[in-house]
Amino acid sequence: MDDTLLRRIERLEDIEDIKKLKAHYWYSCDQKNVEAVRDCFVEGEVLIDYDGPVGLVRHRDELYAVFEKVGCQPNIVEIHHGGPPQIELLGDGRARGIWGLTYNLLDTNAQVLNVIGGYYTDEYVKTADGWRIQQAVFRVVSATTVGYKDRALKALHMGSGLPKAG
Repeated sequence: MDDTLLRRIERLEDIEDIKKLKAHYWYSCDQKNVEAVRDCFVEGEVLIDYDGPVGLVRHRDELYAVFEKVGCQPNIVEIHHGGPPQIELLGDGRARGIWGLTYNLLDTNAQVLNVIGGYYTDEYVKTADGWRIQQAVFRVVSATTVGYKDRALKALHMGSGLPKAG
């Protein structure tokens, strides 16, 4: 097999591995598997900057702590639907990706459903254990919050960003 074809196959395999990593990350979030979520990121310093309650964290263990405290409560039901990716291989085991996300979060205690749309901008590093996320920035583009009580729905927020706290 010539070098050109081999390089093309390796590039396709790297892109597919990054897609699998991101899908595994979202699935692990939905399953409340904090260890698997943490292991999607490189060890050591990272940059994770999410609009909303996660905010800015600089180590995967900080994300682990926030996720365990906020996302792993039995009243929090969530699902992530993402894609299609725009993945660019940068060389030297580095890559960049942009992903669209639609995120549904149901809080059964507060009787609120949040539907959030936005974009991730990620950076990846190929490690001995495979591709890992080194940087993940999520920005909200649209947000809808609906309250439900006594079988009635009421729109609480609709806009291009998250509702203001308070």
